[in-house]
Amino acid sequence: MAKILIIDDSTFEANHVKTLLEQMGHEVLWAETGSRGIKIIKLDRPNLIILDLVLPDISGMEICRWVKQDMRMKNTPVIMLTARGEVQERVEGLTEGATDYIAKPFDDAELSSRVIAVLREVELRDRLELKNMEYEELLKRLEKMSITDTLTGLYNRRHFEDVVVAEFERFKRYNIPFSCMMIDVDKFKDVNDQCGHDVGDTVLKNVAHLIQGQVRGVDTAARYGGDEFVILLAQLRGESAERVAFRMLSAANMQNYQEVDPRLSKITLSIGIAGVPDADLKTIDQLVKSADQALYKAKNGGRNCYKIASVKEIGEISSAT
Repeated sequence: MAKILIIDDSTFEANHVKTLLEQMGHEVLWAETGSRGIKIIKLDRPNLIILDLVLPDISGMEICRWVKQDMRMKNTPVIMLTARGEVQERVEGLTEGATDYIAKPFDDAELSSRVIAVLREVELRDRLELKNMEYEELLKRLEKMSITDTLTGLYNRRHFEDVVVAEFERFKRYNIPFSCMMIDVDKFKDVNDQCGHDVGDTVLKNVAHLIQGQVRGVDTAARYGGDEFVILLAQLRGESAERVAFRMLSAANMQNYQEVDPRLSKITLSIGIAGVPDADLKTIDQLVKSADQALYKAKNGGRNCYKIASVKEIGEISSAT
């Protein structure tokens, strides 16, 4: 049941209410002063506060106001005890956030029904908040699924395209550089043909894990399609982007795939890099095509390497076989 705090300087009335509530199955705490009540609220965080308006040290109105301003306790219901006929005090108490009021002297049945009604409202609110949290969590999971590649766990192509659009707008407005890196698994078709698609999927997962380990939190790594991956390197271009590519190639060359399948030899990568600023670059599509062109250069250059391309080079190099 609920933990209820009574703040009332009348020992007789407090004991009477305490006995009644304990008979209903509740845990009951009692404070004879406002300051003592505040200490108990801080330490025990009751589910319901029954608060006398008139106290020897702090007014019940001040305590109610304090409770409603405390982020941890603002949703805790407060039932005010007021003298019969004190309409102005009742109105002020409700304005300050009191959930209900009971006029003294009160009937036991009235107090019991008010407590039951308030706690039922709290229970319904808590259930609603839990449902809302579950709904929000479900939406987050669905949103993550919509932007995630199911095989590798990296972002998917659609999300990457959204990110690169936003980054390109930042570049145009603030001249903040960035690079686009295209990555291809060398001779991946041979892996599928010789070892099967299950082994091929494992290789792609391992490469994705390797890529994720070489980029920063501000970068965006995605599976572009098939055995191609793409990375947006935020605020990096030129030699800085080349260092990332070099680390990635080194890490790939250190991978041992014999445990995945004895027929596998070393898995290598080819990497193409393009970035802004580029004097000839006008559109995002040109940037991605430049990175793709650089990837073709790496393929034609013997694989297991990285190359850089600019917009001017688009279309100058044929695809590697």
